[in-house]
Formats: sequence, C-alpha cells, structure tokens
Amino acid sequence: MYDNYAEALDDTVVCVMSRSDVNRLLLTDARIAARITAILGRRLADLEQRLSDSVFKTVAQRIATTLTTLTSAQPPASPLRPVGRHPQIALTHEQLAALAGTSRETCTKVLRDYADHGLLRLARGRITVLDPERLKDAAG
Repeated sequence: MYDNYAEALDDTVVCVMSRSDVNRLLLTDARIAARITAILGRRLADLEQRLSDSVFKTVAQRIATTLTTLTSAQPPASPLRPVGRHPQIALTHEQLAALAGTSRETCTKVLRDYADHGLLRLARGRITVLDPERLKDAAG
C-alpha cells in the first residue's frame, strides 16, 4: 500500500501495527473484529456516496455536501463551544476544493456565491456556516 498517503491537518499521533499483530487481535477478540468490520463498512458506504456525488451532483452541490458533512461531524455543544454558535470549519479554499473534487478557483467562486446568499461567512482559513438548513438544501 505504498501508493497511499495521508496528510494530517492537526497534530496527530500515529500507531503502527504489523499484519501479524492485527491478525492475532482479530482472531483473539471478536469485539475488535466486529468494530473494525463496522468501521470498514461505514467507510465503504461513505466512499460509494462520494463517488455517486462526483458523478451526479454539480460542483456547487458537492461543496455544499462537503460543508454539511464537516459541520455535522463537529463535536456537540460544550462550555468551550456553546449552543447557538454557528459551526466553523477551519479549512482553506484549496483544502475544501480537494475534498469536494474541484479546483480552488471554482471553490472560491461557489463559496462567494453562498456567502452572498447569506448561507455562510468567509474569513482567512475559516468558513462559518450561518444557515445549515439552507446549505443542506443546496447540497441536494
């Protein structure tokens, strides 16, 4: 799998296990095997949805879908993130474009259009979703 790579956006701790260690864990604890199977199944379904989106949705819909997915993946309200605060996404236009499968220039144009319509507010390296429901509608 040397053709695959990942780039962390935040500080990250990476743990590496050998294939034999993974096989031993899967065979000795059915809970671990079930959990890994569930995670892989969810990831496969997400990948299939992204592929479908890339074929059947417009660029604007893909960007709205990506923003909606990112805001729904945020942690629930807490004292550090009070209720009522608009969800914020700390990504550059280039990073968002890569996630949505488009160019930075096209992404910027779509984001400005969404901002002009009051769906979000743009700042350097940060996107604030002002109207999650309308953004979800824009996602198709």
